[in-house]
Amino acid sequence: MKQRTIRTPRLTLVPMNDDHLEHEIALDARPEVMRYLGNGVARERAEVEKHHCGRLSSARDGLGYWTGFVGTQFVGWWLLAPASEDERGQAEIGYRLSPDFWRQGLASEGGQSAAFLWF
Repeated sequence: MKQRTIRTPRLTLVPMNDDHLEHEIALDARPEVMRYLGNGVARERAEVEKHHCGRLSSARDGLGYWTGFVGTQFVGWWLLAPASEDERGQAEIGYRLSPDFWRQGLASEGGQSAAFLWF
């Protein structure tokens, strides 16, 4: 099953692709975004490119990463993937948003819509 575009009242979540790399680079370059992720520091372009390739390769069975937009404005990305070696059929859900969109309920809105695909 191919990943689908997901629409919510405010968001359009598009399956992540190479057209979204520059958005990922800008997002991961922000120290406030990366503060609690990885080693806690902003990422350089080469590191983000490596992670981007891994994100794209994880897409399967309709799951993977989505890039989110409000209108044409980049918001961040969402993840829905099977949890590693989980025999119960659990899924991992995650997101990373630009601080410009924090505290607006968009992470939950996108996450709930992506999780709906799992059921």
